[in-house]
Amino acid sequence: MSATLLARDLRYAWRGRTVLNGVDLHVGSGEVVSLLGANGAGKSTLLRLLLGLLRPATGAIHLDGAPIASIPRRLLARRLAYVPQVHVSPFPYLVRDVVLLGRLPHAGLSGRIGPSDRQAADAALTRLGIEHLAERPYTEISGGERQLALIARALAQGAHLLVMDEPTGGLDYGNQLRLLDLLRTLAADGFGILKTTHHPDHVLHGSHRVAILRDGRIVADGPPAEILTRPLMRSLYDVDVEPHRLADGRLVFMPATAQTPPSPRYPQSHPSESPA
Repeated sequence: MSATLLARDLRYAWRGRTVLNGVDLHVGSGEVVSLLGANGAGKSTLLRLLLGLLRPATGAIHLDGAPIASIPRRLLARRLAYVPQVHVSPFPYLVRDVVLLGRLPHAGLSGRIGPSDRQAADAALTRLGIEHLAERPYTEISGGERQLALIARALAQGAHLLVMDEPTGGLDYGNQLRLLDLLRTLAADGFGILKTTHHPDHVLHGSHRVAILRDGRIVADGPPAEILTRPLMRSLYDVDVEPHRLADGRLVFMPATAQTPPSPRYPQSHPSESPA
């Protein structure tokens, strides 16, 4: 199982505002890549471009060497899966049925779901540890449980590349850590994973690389322990934090002992990342 998603010199504007200005990014099999940036940096817009849901003004996006725009949607869905940040169904589908939707790209012209599709859905539910929710209405489970169901749907889809918009959103602390460990396990099995996050500690815990999006560009890309420095964190979020090395070697960020109000680098509010 091998897959590569590659973007070169992506540019995109929305209502006269430049959102992305020359973005380069790649995601390959066997790695978890985190996309980090302040609110309004363009993270969600970049994901939509990579998924082929938006078209860049300039630049190119390739999946396994082929222009993504040239790949039929059904075939693309077999190779690239999306886990949205928020999803509310207007109908009380069972959780198993929501996960089964991930099998539609594999269905024939009749759109019928067969035994192998049900086996794939059940396996995905089990891997996420939510098989006990299979017969529950999707509208009656918690937001965190819905997020896990959406990830199970992506796994059932059979794609080798997963694009996730803040996958830990809505999860309690324990499930956040379990999910981060799961993503590393999936990468070890050959999946390529790109996820957005607002939590630097989540980047340090479970990512092979971090890409920093600022001013419409990827300004740094590499191992989290090398990229996430005190000056960079201050420039991204206008807060002063200090890195601390734990006894087991892990790196975490803590608020600096003496906080000095920084000069704002960014406005207090940002235009929406989403052009919709």
